[in-house]
Amino acid sequence: MPYANNKGVKIYYEVEGNGPPLMLVHGRGGTMEAWRRNGYVSELSKDHCLILVDVRGHGASDKPHEAVAYEPEIRVKDLSAVLDDLNITTTNYFGYSMGGSMGFDALIYAPERFRSMILGGAAYTDAETVNRGQTRIKQELTNAIREAPESPMEFFVATLEKRIGKLSAARKAEQLANDARALLALASLDINAIWRKPDEVLPRIKAPCLLFAGESDSAFLAAKECAGCIPGARFVPLPGLDHMQAFESRDLVLLHVKKFLAEVNS
Repeated sequence: MPYANNKGVKIYYEVEGNGPPLMLVHGRGGTMEAWRRNGYVSELSKDHCLILVDVRGHGASDKPHEAVAYEPEIRVKDLSAVLDDLNITTTNYFGYSMGGSMGFDALIYAPERFRSMILGGAAYTDAETVNRGQTRIKQELTNAIREAPESPMEFFVATLEKRIGKLSAARKAEQLANDARALLALASLDINAIWRKPDEVLPRIKAPCLLFAGESDSAFLAAKECAGCIPGARFVPLPGLDHMQAFESRDLVLLHVKKFLAEVNS
């Protein structure tokens, strides 16, 4: 199994397809398999060398239980370690949800490694907004570990389904396979200590960027505002779709993604 190593933490990755490199980074609680399950790999691998990554704390990668292990700069170094392992200098990037948020971090901490950015269902916003979302997840995971220490993810998933509705069988299995204490460590990260203000970050971005979000996604307005602050960025609204529906609408998303990649790779 291919692993990159970032100071002792192993990051699992896979490579598929041929062409210009394109790194795919999944959302919180997911794995690289989300890209396969929703058909992105079968389509994008026709024209690109796909670099699929399990983010630390997820999938087959190592899962530290300390919040400090999930600082943005460290997670970006994980991505750079994967590129180094493959002897790839620069890559295009496609991240959704948490993967989209990590794309903004990549442009802060390693802009020289990323040729272009496709960021879905995510925005670079103020620390207060980020921490508000972290607090809810942290509380739900803390409750799960306290109430069901032997099977915390089952308790957590039950709580999650009460909040957002029933998960598909595949998504539920993916969530149940997670390490609750690793996810809690990620949610416990003190964003206030490390977060840079959007107006210090977004206007300085030089890489070509495509942002998209479902119009019913809570991140929609912030993502649209981010695109307006990034020089030359393109924003695509997806009418009537929520956070997960936007990702699952592969054909609609790929209409815009393929056009964007053709332009940046030409």
